[in-house]
Amino acid sequence: MKFNTQILILVLLLCLSSGVCLASDVFKAQPFTAFALDSKLGTRSLADQSSVTMSANQALQPRKSPNEAFLYSLVIPGMGQLYTGAKRGYIYIAAEAGFLATFFILRNSAANTRDDYRDAVRDHVIFIGPGTFEDWDPIEDFEHATQFETWNHKYDSEATRNRTGKWYWEDLNPDLKNENHGDLEERGLGSKYRLEAFDLRQKANDTFERAKFFLGLAILNHVVSAVEARITTKHFNNRLQNTLMQTQTRAFDIDVQADRFTGTLTGTLVLRKIF
Repeated sequence: MKFNTQILILVLLLCLSSGVCLASDVFKAQPFTAFALDSKLGTRSLADQSSVTMSANQALQPRKSPNEAFLYSLVIPGMGQLYTGAKRGYIYIAAEAGFLATFFILRNSAANTRDDYRDAVRDHVIFIGPGTFEDWDPIEDFEHATQFETWNHKYDSEATRNRTGKWYWEDLNPDLKNENHGDLEERGLGSKYRLEAFDLRQKANDTFERAKFFLGLAILNHVVSAVEARITTKHFNNRLQNTLMQTQTRAFDIDVQADRFTGTLTGTLVLRKIF
């Protein structure tokens, strides 16, 4: 009796070990296993169940949060898509990198051009009496200098005139330095240095606008990616739900397999069990 018990335990261990090895191979491909209940063909191993489908990979995957996907893509475009396994998330990431790279390149170029036009003002403007560029407003006063031939124009307030001091462009005839800018413009007496600085200023402003455009595209990329990630996540969860429902409703199935002894087709009741 003791000998028979030892043999029985040994057989069970061998069966268990062989079953574990076989199941490990199956689990590498599918997260489900299957059992078959036969009345005539005998007990079938998993290797014999070639017609039993175990297509429930997605059913075991956890559902994703649409809100999390939205926030991920709102912070880093494309991350919400990758969160659900959608490879198009890389497109949003590449677009974000391109937009931001273009923005910084244009912004740096605009800043350099702006420095160039301000340097042109410093190099070619002469003060009438005391005056210094240190007191100038870096935006308003330098822009006005590129628009007018002399300090004598009607747009500056008295406070601005006191801040900037009296000035004119160095290639202007000194005898005209006190003339009104509008009168000089009507007579066609202008400074080529001023026109060069004005063109640089316009170029800098246009480049800043293009940089803002690409920054806007980057922001839009965040929003579009976030909204699309939320929609993608909902579709992902719906597919999981549909797959799970199909798997649950097909817990029992009829499998047709040839009898290994007679070769005739025999209907078999197949039980699928989720682990």
